[in-house]
Amino acid sequence: MNNNLKLYIVRHGQTEWNVLKKFQGQLNSPLTLEGIEKIKETSIELKNIKFEAVYTSELGRTISTAEIILQYNNSERIKDTNKKLKPQKLSELNEIYFGEWQGMNFKEIFLKYPKEAHNYFYEVKNYNAKNIKAEELKDGLERFLKGINKIVNKHKSGNILIVTHGTVLELFLNYIQNKEAKDLDERKLIGNGQYRIFTFENEKYKIL
Repeated sequence: MNNNLKLYIVRHGQTEWNVLKKFQGQLNSPLTLEGIEKIKETSIELKNIKFEAVYTSELGRTISTAEIILQYNNSERIKDTNKKLKPQKLSELNEIYFGEWQGMNFKEIFLKYPKEAHNYFYEVKNYNAKNIKAEELKDGLERFLKGINKIVNKHKSGNILIVTHGTVLELFLNYIQNKEAKDLDERKLIGNGQYRIFTFENEKYKIL
């Protein structure tokens, strides 16, 4: 049992495309100044947590977020142990691939794909990812779970920092509450730079 294992899962900081209300998916845009400031606040909250390892997706916004958090965490660590952590990238932690919507803002999506956009935001059980050449939500969740399972199989105890994305994190939260992937509500994602803490006990994930 991983009784002493804690996963600190952070959503990346606010990006330029978040502000412009663009779907990023597996594309990337830089963190904003506001996003960086929020991550610094999160860093201060986590500065006394000794992390054993740090994992991010392959996308720049999660790597930048992790590096900001580690600036604070590593400064204390280097004094004590001379061990500096570096982010390890896992493709399984990437955001959902949103196909033709990637790089488009919400207004453009509703104009060009009115039915599928309505379904995704308001009646997600009717949403069909194939219509926009995107990754199915359940497939994205399965991929994300493979990444998380890799991490818990490698680390039996300690604190692990994971920086990922809003939609896959919401899918994971739903999963551990025994909800379906299509119970997702894109309008209620965890905020940029915010985090949740999870344990893994008796082969089950729990939120603290």
